[in-house]
Amino acid sequence: MNRSWRWRWRWLALGISASVVVVLPATAGAAQVDQRSDHAALNAYHTYLTGVIAHIPAARTADAAFAASITQQCSGSLAALGDLPAGSVNRTAVFDFGLELGGDLAVTADAPARGPLATMAARLKQLRWSRPQTAKTIERYLAAQSGLFGLARSDLCTDAEALVASHAQSIPPGTAQWVAELRAAAVSEEAAAKAFGKVLRKFETPADEALVASDNGLNRRLFAAQSGVVESSGAKLLKNLGL
Repeated sequence: MNRSWRWRWRWLALGISASVVVVLPATAGAAQVDQRSDHAALNAYHTYLTGVIAHIPAARTADAAFAASITQQCSGSLAALGDLPAGSVNRTAVFDFGLELGGDLAVTADAPARGPLATMAARLKQLRWSRPQTAKTIERYLAAQSGLFGLARSDLCTDAEALVASHAQSIPPGTAQWVAELRAAAVSEEAAAKAFGKVLRKFETPADEALVASDNGLNRRLFAAQSGVVESSGAKLLKNLGL
């Protein structure tokens, strides 16, 4: 496998980053109960983001431990693929295995965020809204985020062996199944996160402008930090697996 494919695998190791709910400028006309609850929700979300960022060192430690365990189980298992010309491999098979590897690292890195998510969920579920649909939208977001954070890791070593056995010609069955679960959870979370962001946007007031700006800044910091953790671990893991 040539150098360009090795770098592609390293970028695929970014996997899934945690949800980024972009909070947009405020709109007028919301009921007072909604505005009060929205302000509380923005503060709860701010605390959540701050908590997840504070857990980045724990995420880095968790990813390093996972990568070490995989290295111990199947070090060098992908080395045979390095001799294959790039044009001879099934690119979908390579891509999906890279997504599996990156997704495993992302799921591992997300584990320390479960605590902050639970704290935010408890606060959001106490809020009152003028319409039941608003509360349901928030509940769906919390459930989808929890579902993404709660994904079990794949059997990466078994799938690596299957990929090599096929000379990277076919997608390992375990990879196909796990990637399908990963994509389904990610699609569900993305849709729910967008709906949650719309709720926050709908009921914001001008007094929340500074808080909104701070949350957006925290989102950018979080995305960069999480991406850095998974990318770094992914690059090391791929090297230890023989690429």
